[in-house]
Amino acid sequence: MSGICGIWQSGERERMIQTLATVKEGLKLTPEERTSQACDRYAGVAVSARFDTQRLYEDPNTLLAYEADLYALQELRSQVGIDEQLGTGALLAALYQRFGCDFVGRLRGGFSIVLWDRRDRKLIAAIDGFGISRLVYYSDSRVLLVGSRVDALLQSGEIDPEVKPAAIANLVNFSVNLGPDTIFRKIRRLAPGTMLVASEGEIRVTQYWDMRYGVGDDRNESRLARKLESIVQSAVADTCKEVEASQVGAFLSGGTDSSTVVGMLERVGKRPAQAFSIGFQEQSFNELGYAEIAARKFQAKHHTYLVGADDCFQALPEMVRFFDEPFGNSSAIPTYFCARLAAQNGVRILLAGDGGDELFGGNERYATDRIFEVYQVIPKLLRKGLIEPVLDRAPVGGGILRRARGYVRRANMPAVDRFISFQFLSVCPPADVFEEDFRSAMGRYSIGEVPNQYYVQAPAQDHLDRLLYLDVKITLGDSDLPKVTRMCELAGIRARFPFLDRSVAEFSGCIPARLKVKGFEKRYLFKKAFRELLPIEIIQKKKHGFGIPVATWLKTDARFRELAHDLLQSQRAFERGYFRRSFISELFRKHESDTSSYYGDILWSLLVLELWHRQVVDQPLRTSA
Repeated sequence: MSGICGIWQSGERERMIQTLATVKEGLKLTPEERTSQACDRYAGVAVSARFDTQRLYEDPNTLLAYEADLYALQELRSQVGIDEQLGTGALLAALYQRFGCDFVGRLRGGFSIVLWDRRDRKLIAAIDGFGISRLVYYSDSRVLLVGSRVDALLQSGEIDPEVKPAAIANLVNFSVNLGPDTIFRKIRRLAPGTMLVASEGEIRVTQYWDMRYGVGDDRNESRLARKLESIVQSAVADTCKEVEASQVGAFLSGGTDSSTVVGMLERVGKRPAQAFSIGFQEQSFNELGYAEIAARKFQAKHHTYLVGADDCFQALPEMVRFFDEPFGNSSAIPTYFCARLAAQNGVRILLAGDGGDELFGGNERYATDRIFEVYQVIPKLLRKGLIEPVLDRAPVGGGILRRARGYVRRANMPAVDRFISFQFLSVCPPADVFEEDFRSAMGRYSIGEVPNQYYVQAPAQDHLDRLLYLDVKITLGDSDLPKVTRMCELAGIRARFPFLDRSVAEFSGCIPARLKVKGFEKRYLFKKAFRELLPIEIIQKKKHGFGIPVATWLKTDARFRELAHDLLQSQRAFERGYFRRSFISELFRKHESDTSSYYGDILWSLLVLELWHRQVVDQPLRTSA
């Protein structure tokens, strides 16, 4: 990992410089990273750079540290009249001088920026609209610290590393923590599309960009489909315009989104398109067949690799380390090995299809939610006066009556509660999971608190658009984007996301919700837009997610079994005071007897949590020289 950081500290300048240097070194996880810093009397910025997109810039008015994987820069240069031979730092500084804080809203791509305005003594920190790049921050009456990684800020010695109980509960429920909180109580994360501005002791965080829904007035399906196809094609072209064809590639899972990106690469002239797919040595988890269909259709150069338990066991410690917070989304495993395969074949920019589901209605739960909405169409008198009383009085048993009761129960839930009703702590009481003192420290933690906030605050009127907004923030921002960006960085390459280009995202907000999921058909308009591009098998494919065999490995692989049992049932783990011994023992027992991956996935998240604790909290790793 690498990144940027900044400091604004009152008092002794030498202490400020030393604190900044310590945080900068905390960003460095690989020996090849280049570090540098620049300070004036009141503030400083620094970078630990592994890529040429991470740099410092300094002029009489500005100190700037940036991690900016931007594209379509020519238009920005023309707006400020800057020579194209000057670098990105000079461009960003010129844009700030011209447009003030509004300049960040003009950037395309993933970025994080820490800027010190020397004249106004103002520190500005911002990230892109979806959180492709991240920043976290800490402040007290004496110091403001901003950086790319939570654990780097801890190196400053300024922060009490107190773990926030709600973050542990979120990991159990969602496999990741939810922003804007971090795993540590006193460190916050900048939310996507927000900017922090600090001046004269005042710190404000404002939203400079967000998704908006229901903003278009065009209802013509054919016209919308043609426009969507054109916008996506332009976005793919822009994301790789300045990259040689041999150095650009794309993930290819065989799903709608990744197949569209590969097809568009071929269409915009990156021929032959390089596509990268991962399968597993456990054949029941392989989906390479659909990827091969897409690769043949687009005459792509198709690279594949079968991941086994050996691969994952060897890579796991470094994978855990590259996530600065506990990260239990096991699809990080194929993501890393796919990125590594791309790097081994000379690729430096890997395009990902993330965002398509959340923008265009592709997740299975959107169609499932429609099924429950059907019940509410039945007149209330019939529902409350006949159907529910009959079900309540019917004998308790299995079969159709049990399913009918479950359907009615979920259909009567509030929208977000229904959406998260299968989360672990909705099924298993927290009193059975957590130690009593830890549960008390959780306070009024609610599984649905953050999801409900997003649902209510969504700039949308339609129920489906509100659910999409919720998933943009949690599924995409908290889980999928850090998964892809961090694992690509571990492999030594960069990821770009054509569907998250501002033009595509904003156009998705113009599409009526009824055309995203029409009846029970997911991503209706998207499939209409790309039905001539995509193979019919992929258009008709039923989405069921990318299965990862971690639950199987925790049963059948001796090393993973031993690792999980030794770590999760160790005295050190129980001394953290999180989980009850009886819960851990029962979790192992249920996993052994269950044929699904349900309990194995929870064990995986807890294993990652313990590994993270040992690397980051108990004994932080230092980079070798």
